[in-house]
Amino acid sequence: MTGLGSLNRALRPYATALLRAARSLNPHATVTSTKRSRKSQAALYRNYVAGRSRFPAAAPGSSKHERGLALDLGGLSAGQLSKLGKLWRSWGGRWGGSFRSRDPIHFESGR
Repeated sequence: MTGLGSLNRALRPYATALLRAARSLNPHATVTSTKRSRKSQAALYRNYVAGRSRFPAAAPGSSKHERGLALDLGGLSAGQLSKLGKLWRSWGGRWGGSFRSRDPIHFESGR
């Protein structure tokens, strides 16, 4: 899913503000993923393990996407994602660009 309405209710205002900030940096910024089913997460994980994915994917059952607590953004440069990551972290969230696995498009709840 890509709609912010599929996110956990408590996360939606922050996700909306993040998307607004992203579009102020680049009007072509988009939400590429929000809540996922376990089946969808498993497919992404298999592609990642097989080397067919540019971005890391968590194992099924361990992704915050499955609980509606994460979103991915697209259409942004590395510098723009870094700026957004700093903003997201200042709000108490966790940014994938600071993960060991380096997932700069990923923004998740800090709880």
